[in-house]
Amino acid sequence: MVTSSDKQNSIKFKYQQISLISLLRFELLSLYGRKILRPKPKLKKDSLNLLNLGCGSTIFEGWINADFFTNTVRFWERPASSRDWMLDLRYPMNCDDNVWDGVFSEHTLEHLYPHQALHLLKEIYRTMKPGAWLRVTVPDLRKYVHYYCGELVDERFNTWQTGCEAIRYLTQDNLHLSIWDCELLSSYLKEVGFINIKEVSFMEGTDTLLLKDKYKRAWETLYMEAQKPNYNFSKGQLNDEQNKFFTDSKSID
Repeated sequence: MVTSSDKQNSIKFKYQQISLISLLRFELLSLYGRKILRPKPKLKKDSLNLLNLGCGSTIFEGWINADFFTNTVRFWERPASSRDWMLDLRYPMNCDDNVWDGVFSEHTLEHLYPHQALHLLKEIYRTMKPGAWLRVTVPDLRKYVHYYCGELVDERFNTWQTGCEAIRYLTQDNLHLSIWDCELLSSYLKEVGFINIKEVSFMEGTDTLLLKDKYKRAWETLYMEAQKPNYNFSKGQLNDEQNKFFTDSKSID
């Protein structure tokens, strides 16, 4: 339940700022990681390779947990609870083609500019196995606009004193660089080449292995899934569903 004190405390979000020193440190870490370390994911040969991309502090056992280069001098020492693969999502992944059996990315795309997000989706597509699924979640602009317009939404939106505060939080705080709704994210996924693109719900989806959603974020989240086509290149064939997809795409063009 959201209280009046929660609303009063919401004013603190107005003062989130990034210093030039922090930006410089971030870029130096990225440069060192990309040019000197150049880590690659340690893939398994006897089991599925599932990628938790943009993991932050959320570590899935048995997965490859990937995020930005750790802020420590001892890059070679990996604590048990730390990420398995360090990278900068703004740049090409140091990873072979067709290796991931599934990819989960929660509240990550919004931290990239739109052109960087498109590039990342292309890299995800490249490194996924044919037929594999992507589950991607982001803050849902539609839900925030509903709150701004006074429509019925989850009570946790009442943390903010006004709808304007909520929109500012979505677009400017927490290092957010882009905003998303179902229509825009679907268009990006389609441009990359994904098929079977659809909006799903919290803890619902085609590949149950990818159902790793955090409940505490469900109230503001857009859930999307998409599949990499399972091409049969050796025979130059597509299955019926893929043939229908490309036929429909041509008719739209």
